[in-house]
Amino acid sequence: MRPTDRGGLRAPARVVDLDLDQTDDAELAVTGFESIWCLARRQGVPVDISFWTLSREAKVSLRELAEPSQGCAAPQGAGSGVGPPTDATGLTVVVCTRRRTDGLARLLSSLRRQSDPGFSLVVVDNDREDGGTAGVVERAGLPGIRLVREPRPGLSRARNRGLAEVATELVAWIDDDEVADVRWVEAIKRGFQHPSAPAAVAGLMLPLELVSEAQVRFEQYGGFNKGRGIAPEVLRAGTPSVHHPLYPLPSFGPGGNMAFRTEQLRAAGGFDPYLGAGTRTHGGEETRVLSQLLASGAAVLHWPPAITWHQHRREMASLRTQFFGYSAGLSAFYASVVRSRPLALLEIVRLLPHALRDMGPGSSNQRSGHLPDDFPIELLRAGRRGLLMGAPMYAYEALIDRGHGRPG
Repeated sequence: MRPTDRGGLRAPARVVDLDLDQTDDAELAVTGFESIWCLARRQGVPVDISFWTLSREAKVSLRELAEPSQGCAAPQGAGSGVGPPTDATGLTVVVCTRRRTDGLARLLSSLRRQSDPGFSLVVVDNDREDGGTAGVVERAGLPGIRLVREPRPGLSRARNRGLAEVATELVAWIDDDEVADVRWVEAIKRGFQHPSAPAAVAGLMLPLELVSEAQVRFEQYGGFNKGRGIAPEVLRAGTPSVHHPLYPLPSFGPGGNMAFRTEQLRAAGGFDPYLGAGTRTHGGEETRVLSQLLASGAAVLHWPPAITWHQHRREMASLRTQFFGYSAGLSAFYASVVRSRPLALLEIVRLLPHALRDMGPGSSNQRSGHLPDDFPIELLRAGRRGLLMGAPMYAYEALIDRGHGRPG
C-alpha cells in the first residue's frame, strides 16, 4: 500500500471512515480492491482525506492508514463535543423524492439514528401518483414525519412546496440518494451557532461507495465539494473565498446537503422553478439561492462537520448525463439571474476573463485541472455541451411553462 493523489484512485476503491482517536492494531480487509479513499476524523470532525494505491494486499493496517493524518487536529470550534448542541433552535429536514423508494428508505433509516433527534421531517413526493413513497414514509417509524405532494415536475417546485410547510427557524435539505451521518443534524445546528451568523450552512457530500469506474471518475473530478476542502470556511462576497456572488467556482455549496435560516430563504424568494432536476435545465437552483444570499451581504458557511454520504451513479452513461446536467445548470443559473435582473449581464461579461483563466488549459484549471491523463474526454465534452445549452433550455422552460398558463 502506498499513498497517492485523488487522480490515482482506481476502481473498485474501498471507502474508509477512520476515527483517529480510536485507531488500534486492527487490520482492514481489502481483497478485490484497487485503491482506498479514506476520511480521517477527530471528535467526529473530518480533518483529512487520503488516497492509497493497493498492490494485491489482502489486509492493511489501520495504524498505517492513519499515520499521515495523525498530525491533523480538528478545527477550533468545529468539534461535536458530547451530546447535541445546547441551543434548542428548531430545525425541519425536507426530503424531496420521486420514485426512489429504496434510497428513501435508507435515508429515513439514517435520520432515525441521529444523535440529535430534535427535528421535524417533511417528505415531498414530486409525482402525480404515489409510486410507493407513502408506504416507505409509513414504515419509517419517525415521529412527526409528514408527507406532502407536489405534482408539478421539478426539484425547485418540490423544494418550494416543502418550504411552505416549514414552521421552524432552520430548514435543511438532503436528497433521497444520500445517507445522513449520525451527527448530521447536530452538526447543522452547530453551524448556525458559528460567529459568522451564517444565513446558510453547506456541508460535505462524500462517497457512499466507489465500486465502479463511473463512481471513481466522479471523485477524481473532485466530487461534490471540489475546491472547498475539509476546513470550515466563511463565504462572503468580495473576499478571497468568493470572487463574486455570480462566480460559483468553486461551488458555494451542494444542493443535497445545505440548510438555511428559513425567513432569509423565503426573503430570497425560495427556488427558481425553472431550475433543478426534473426540468430541462437539470440543476442550478441551489447556486441561484446561495448567490442571492451572498449578493445581499449574508454569509454562507462551508461546514465540513455536517456530512452526508452520497450514492454516486454507477454507470458511465449516467455520469455523462450528470456532467451535462451540472454544466447546463450553471449556464441556466446565469440565464435566471439575467431574467430577474437584466443589468446583471454586464457583471457576467466582466467575469469572463476570470472564467477563461480558471477554466483554460493547464493543471491550474479549477474546473478540470489535476485530472489523470486517462480521464474520459467524453465526460468533459458532455460538460461543455451543457454549458452551451443551459441558458437556451432555461428560456425554453420558462416559455413552455408560461404557454401552459401556470405560475412558476
